[in-house]
Amino acid sequence: MGYYYEYYIGYKHDGKIYPMGVYDAKGKIHSVICNSRSFASDLHESFNSIKDDEISDELRKEFEYDGWDGKKTMGIVKWLPVKELPSGDYVKKGYFLIEDVKAYEEHRDWFEGFYDTISPTVYAALHDKELKFGKNQPKKDIEGEEYTDHNASDYMFYAYPDYRSKEYEAFILREMVDAMWSSELPEGAEWVIIETEG
Repeated sequence: MGYYYEYYIGYKHDGKIYPMGVYDAKGKIHSVICNSRSFASDLHESFNSIKDDEISDELRKEFEYDGWDGKKTMGIVKWLPVKELPSGDYVKKGYFLIEDVKAYEEHRDWFEGFYDTISPTVYAALHDKELKFGKNQPKKDIEGEEYTDHNASDYMFYAYPDYRSKEYEAFILREMVDAMWSSELPEGAEWVIIETEG
């Protein structure tokens, strides 16, 4: 059984948190994002637990269920003001190993990620060193195994969308709030994201 993080749109008014959706034509609420633990970012770590006195009847109606002991429970439900979502670009740029870029472009669905990334400053220094002294020569590690440090010529500048980043998840949530902005909220209410997990 998997562990999932789900995000919904809501608002906070007079100290209570209310769900806003997204609802389908039959009145059933759906998450904007649903990711398993394996594919989720750490966005969920930014959220605050909802206190009992912050739970509206509407929120209870959507998220309360019978627990393993037969008692009603809300499970893990958290919230975060939309204005506190992380900012930043989910398009990652830098110098990546050419072999990793090739693997990413050929097998995006199975690609496990870029682990060897260098900044433009480090790339410039490696490039200068390679021009002055030539390519890196093989060395031996403490166990006697031979290895060679990467050269500047092993890297290329590249940009890719990181769909597993908290910046991407925050972007999707902001876009959905923007799409719902015309919805009338009570005066003094603020948009929030509601997160459930389990």
